[in-house]
Amino acid sequence: MKNVLTADEVRAAEAAVAEKGVDMLYLRMNAALAVVEEISDICKRSGVKTAVFCGGGGNGFDGVLTASRLFGMGCNVAVYLVGDGAAKKLGSSIAVAENAGVPILDASAFDGRADVVIDAIFGIGLNKEIEGETAELIERINGVKDALKIAVDIPSGLDPDTGEVKGAAVKADRTITFSCYKYGMLFGNGRDLCGDITVKEVGIPTQSKARVFEDDDFKPYKRKRDAHKGTYGKVYVIGGSGAMIGAPVMAGAAAHAAGLNGAGTVTLCLPEIHRTAVAARSTLAMMKFLSDDKDGFIRFEKSEWEEIVRKADAINIGMGMGKCPDLKKIIEYLCAEFDGALVIDADGINALAGDYGVIKNAKPKIVITPHVGEFRRLTGEEATPDTAYELAKELGCIVVLKSATTVITDGKQIRLNVSGTPALAKGGSGDVLGGCITALACSFPLLDAATVACYRNGVGAANAVSSYSELMLTPKDILKYADYKELDD
Repeated sequence: MKNVLTADEVRAAEAAVAEKGVDMLYLRMNAALAVVEEISDICKRSGVKTAVFCGGGGNGFDGVLTASRLFGMGCNVAVYLVGDGAAKKLGSSIAVAENAGVPILDASAFDGRADVVIDAIFGIGLNKEIEGETAELIERINGVKDALKIAVDIPSGLDPDTGEVKGAAVKADRTITFSCYKYGMLFGNGRDLCGDITVKEVGIPTQSKARVFEDDDFKPYKRKRDAHKGTYGKVYVIGGSGAMIGAPVMAGAAAHAAGLNGAGTVTLCLPEIHRTAVAARSTLAMMKFLSDDKDGFIRFEKSEWEEIVRKADAINIGMGMGKCPDLKKIIEYLCAEFDGALVIDADGINALAGDYGVIKNAKPKIVITPHVGEFRRLTGEEATPDTAYELAKELGCIVVLKSATTVITDGKQIRLNVSGTPALAKGGSGDVLGGCITALACSFPLLDAATVACYRNGVGAANAVSSYSELMLTPKDILKYADYKELDD
């Protein structure tokens, strides 16, 4: 997993290295080499014209060094300086580039034609809104048709901490960043503006409580040869209501996901009102119908819940239950009596809005899986990595804050999942995720179960869009295409 830092934390890491006697020029040369390693094969192709836009700060210095390296490899490359006094500020790097024969031009001379555009204008040091000629230049860069746009460290104009656009921002196809991810790359507009992100080590050690879970962190594993269905747990998925016709399908999707994620047995629990309509629809789960009221909401019938608590290893509750009058009471009972893994999702979270203290010091190990709106209703706070971290710390549970970049935290560390596609922005995707977490919780520590489930669901969705359009993809399609390698601890 790779670290995620704020701009101030990056600067502190650079200062710590400098205090140890490491020359910053050495680090900047490493940065330039890192960019060249990633793009030289493209820039060396016959007829490829590369334009490198450089501001007057450290990011521009990296850009000029990159251009010099590429020019020395026979690339057709020119440097375009951005901002008053940029040449003077960049000093020795400009002199070296000019002596090597690299064309050094003012950005106003750019004719709008290039095959590769390298953005090294501002980096993480930007502290004001971009406007005037620089904003116009960025719009021109974005408008260069068919050019591959590469951002050095971070797209210029993107706030490195929030992901907000500061007036104008380069929209990159690829971002080659140094030493770590920056928060702004993963939130706000960052995912759209950064394109594909590559993290390159340049000699600046970093430490952070937040890290990105990547392909190399996923370790396939196999079931034990002497395993039986009891080895991998009994999962109960509880959801549905009479008021929502599609609710049983949503709960069924979670049960289906639990089955495909290795649960030994899965029991789908629905209100009695759905017995006739749903009994023939599930192929992976056993069915259990619970007492309901006149509106089809599940009731708290103690004997039924005693049986579930006695038999289950992991429980997933909440999807499609609507404004169930007894839902909060049911969750309170589970928090007091159940000693397995409890995943609270959807309406289960809404039932605790503003009064979630029951989770604190609860008997089961708990995961809550709010999306941004549910988190805000639950806590009254904006959904950020920090507020999710503090909530998990306060309650002693796992918080999975679902968004384009999903935050997974136990209040001690933060893991960020960036796998996936906008196709996941569809009702039911979260229900599938809840089922996956619940199943994996039977075999893994809860934080790992949540992390792997988020990652694999994202992979499944990304794989699926090779066969489906993003608009057509359904939550069940995710399960068909996820990397369901056998797991073992």
